[in-house]
Amino acid sequence: MEKFVVRFPGGMRDRIASAAHLGHRSMNAEIVARLKHSLGHWPDSLPVARQAVPAGDEERYLLDRFRGLSPAKRQALLALLD
Repeated sequence: MEKFVVRFPGGMRDRIASAAHLGHRSMNAEIVARLKHSLGHWPDSLPVARQAVPAGDEERYLLDRFRGLSPAKRQALLALLD
């Protein structure tokens, strides 16, 4: 057995405790069972990330997208950039 410390977001410990109680398990057993299940259903290979915009075409892409916006959305975007 290996020991590993985990920090949970607020409220998660209580949710795990409730699930463990319902499943008649310890919190540790509940966490391990859920991790095993999750990892058992993990794909053997993940999709290869492709760039959304080919390198070197970023400015053209942004300009084309900007030109396709309504005038109100253009103004809103420009206001965000200020």
